[in-house]
Order: sequence, then C-alpha cells, then structure tokens
Amino acid sequence: MRRRPNRQVVYFLRENGRLRRVILPVYGKGLWSTMYGLIALGPDLNTVESFGFFAHAETPGLGGEVDNPRWRAQWIGKRVFDASGQPRLEVVKGRVQPDSTQAEFHVDGLSGATLTGRGVTNLLRFWLGEQGYGPLLKRLRG
Repeated sequence: MRRRPNRQVVYFLRENGRLRRVILPVYGKGLWSTMYGLIALGPDLNTVESFGFFAHAETPGLGGEVDNPRWRAQWIGKRVFDASGQPRLEVVKGRVQPDSTQAEFHVDGLSGATLTGRGVTNLLRFWLGEQGYGPLLKRLRG
C-alpha cells in the first residue's frame, strides 16, 4: 500500500458532553490481504476498549484467527502508548508473559500466523503514530 488518504473519518462517542470513546479506522497489509479494522480507545485515549477487523483475506485457522473472539478479547484494557507517548502496542510471538514489564502493551501471537501478527503490529504502529492519528490524539489529550 503506497497511498494513504489525507483525511479519515474518526468516530467520537460522547455521553453528557464528555468524551467516552474514540473509534479509529485502521488498515494495513497482512500476509495475503489488506486488513481493515477499527480500534476503540477509552476516554484516556490510551486504553483499548475494543479492536477487530471487519474485512481481510487471511488464511482460515491461521491468520484468519484475527476474527476469533478469544483473541479479540485480549486487546481490551491494553495500553497503546508508553510514558514518552510512543505507540508500543504489539502482537508478540508466542504468549504474553504476565510478569513482563511490557505485558500491558502485548497481545498473544497467532500460532502459524507470524506475518499476520507482524502486519497487525505494523498497521497499529503506523495509525497510532505520527503519520497516522498520533497528532490528533495528542491534541485531544491536551
């Protein structure tokens, strides 16, 4: 993918005038396809409330497990940015070590789908970084 839009639709959920959730469209290359999804961040703009893909052509039973509700549930409560404001959220190879100091940023990898996992990490790092929604999220925090 060599082109990205200059503008993107972003969704804001407000309750009683307060920001409750920001929903950001994301997309990027998996192993076999472009994966299209949405990530919802809580009011702190750093905690994942939901993440999933609505379109992809990854291998069923391998990369296609991005649709598995158990895998999707692992994203809830994960942190996006470290203390310096850099995106750190990623899919790791294997299982997340719960006692790791980085566990709050990590999600279990998908068995047999290392390239799909890398694709998910890469698309999140892009869209949550300086070339994606990073500047918007900084403005909203300020």
